Amino acid sequence: MKGKIYTLIFLLSSYISFSQSPEDALRLSWYQLKGTARNQAIGGAMVSLGGDATANHINPAGLAFFKTSDFFLTPGLQFGKSKSMFRETNSAGTGQTHFDLGTSGFIFGGFGQKAKNSFGITVTQQANFNYNTYYKGENDYSSYGEPLADEFAASGLTIDQALLYTSNVSIPTRMALYTYLVDTLRVNGSPQVIARSETPASRNQENRVESKGGITEINLGWGSELSKKFMAGLSLGINIINQEKRTYFHESDATGNADNDFSFLTYDETFTLKGYGLNFRGGLIYRPKEYIRLGLAVHSPTWMPLKETTNSGFAADLENLFGAGHGYDSVGIATITGSSEKIEKSYQLNSPTKIMISGSYVFREVEDITRQKGFITLDIEYTNYKWMSYGPDQGETNTTETKADYKPYNEAIDAVYKGTFNFRLGGELKFKTIMARAGFAYYTSPYENKELKGRKMFVSGGLGYRNRGMFIDLTYVQRLNKDVNFPYRVNPPRANTFADLKDNGGNVILTVGFKI
Repeated sequence: MKGKIYTLIFLLSSYISFSQSPEDALRLSWYQLKGTARNQAIGGAMVSLGGDATANHINPAGLAFFKTSDFFLTPGLQFGKSKSMFRETNSAGTGQTHFDLGTSGFIFGGFGQKAKNSFGITVTQQANFNYNTYYKGENDYSSYGEPLADEFAASGLTIDQALLYTSNVSIPTRMALYTYLVDTLRVNGSPQVIARSETPASRNQENRVESKGGITEINLGWGSELSKKFMAGLSLGINIINQEKRTYFHESDATGNADNDFSFLTYDETFTLKGYGLNFRGGLIYRPKEYIRLGLAVHSPTWMPLKETTNSGFAADLENLFGAGHGYDSVGIATITGSSEKIEKSYQLNSPTKIMISGSYVFREVEDITRQKGFITLDIEYTNYKWMSYGPDQGETNTTETKADYKPYNEAIDAVYKGTFNFRLGGELKFKTIMARAGFAYYTSPYENKELKGRKMFVSGGLGYRNRGMFIDLTYVQRLNKDVNFPYRVNPPRANTFADLKDNGGNVILTVGFKI
C-alpha cells in the first residue's frame, strides 16, 4: 500500500480478549448525521434552519418553527460495495443492500402560551454497521504471530504458566502457544521466544470482516419560540446499540517451502456488542433579520454502557514439526478458558462532545411559508475524537484501580485521534408545491497521522412535494468514504501495516408525512 506503513504509539496489544480498541470507540462515534429525506437532500445541514423533524436530533430549537402537528415515516435503502488495497493488492468486497430508517415519528406543534412550544418524539437509525470488508496481499515485513510472541516474551511466564486458565496473557496468544505456533527454543544456551510464522521470508495474508447491526436513537425534544428573534430547545436521546461481527484472518507461507515448520495459521472470531446510550442536545436559533437565521447546537457525549461477547478459534499447520505430516493443531476458546465457549465483558464508552454553528439565508422569509422561495444553509461542526473514553461498567466500583485498567486504552485513543471540523451545505428552491434540493457533506479525517486516509463525503439531491396537508420527499445520497483497517498490530518501534478501504455506494430515502 504505496510502500508506506504506520508506526502507532499503541500502548497495549490488540489481542486483548475484548474489543475496547481505538477503532471500536471510533466506530461508535464517527458517523454521518441522519435525518428525513428533505434533510439528507440538503447535506444534513439543520443547525440554523429548523422546520424539519431532523432538528429533534441536531438542534431542537428548530422544532419551534412547527405551528401544526406532523406524522412522518422515512424508510430508506442503502447499497454499495467496498474496495480495498493491502500490500499493493486490490480487492473487492461483496455487494450489499440494506434497509435504513431515517427520522420518523411525531412533531406536536403550537402548544402552550400563544402556541409558542413544540414537542417531538422521533426515531432514527443513526449508524449502520452493515458492511463486508475483505483484503489480501503478500507481506514480507511482519506476521500475525509476531505480536503474540512479543506478548508472551514480555509476560515473563513459562508456557505452562501462560496456558493456565487464570493467566493474564491474551486468548489469541494462549491459542498460539497451545498450537505451538509460538514456542521457545534455546539459542547458544539461552531461551528465546519464536513465532514460527515469521520463519518464511514472505507470507500471504487475507482478512475478512462481516458485520451487521447499528445504532438506533429515540429522541424526545422540546423547542420554544422565546421571541420573534430567539428560539431555544432541548432533547434527550436514547440509543439502542447492537452489532454482530465475524472476523476471519488467514496467513500462509508464500515461499513454497514445505519443510520450514509453517504452512498456515487461521484465527476466526465471532463478536457481539449490545448496549444502550444516553445523550442530551441543546441549541439556539437567532434571527437578526427575518431572512437570516444563525444557529448554535451542543451535543453532550453519549454515555454507553456496553456488553460484548467473544467466541474464537485458532488453527495452525506447522508441517512436519511433530513428524512427517503431523504439524496441524487447532483449539477453541472453551479449551483455553476451561469453562465457557464465550467470553463476556461489560464496560462504558463515552463518545465525544459535538459543537455546531450554522447560518441560513431564506429567500422571501415570511410568516406564510407557502410564499417562501427557498434557502441556502451551512453547518460547521467541531468534534475532538481524543475526547472518547473507556471506563468501568456501572456495576463495577469506580475506584482508582478500576479506572487504571482502562488507562492504556484511553492513552491509545489520545495518541491516535485528533479534533476535526465537519461541513454540511445545502439549499432548496420552491416552485409552488414542488421543491428541488441539493447538498454536500464532508467529514474530515479523525486520524492524527496523515498517512491514514480517512474521510466521509456525501453528495445529495432530491425533490419534494407539499399540498393539502401531505408531503412526500425523495432523495438520493452518493457516499464516497475512505478509511483504514489494521489486521493486527506490532509493537513499537516496529511499524504497522494496514489496508486502505473505500466505501462507494448510494442511499435512496423516502419521507411520507401528514398534517394531523
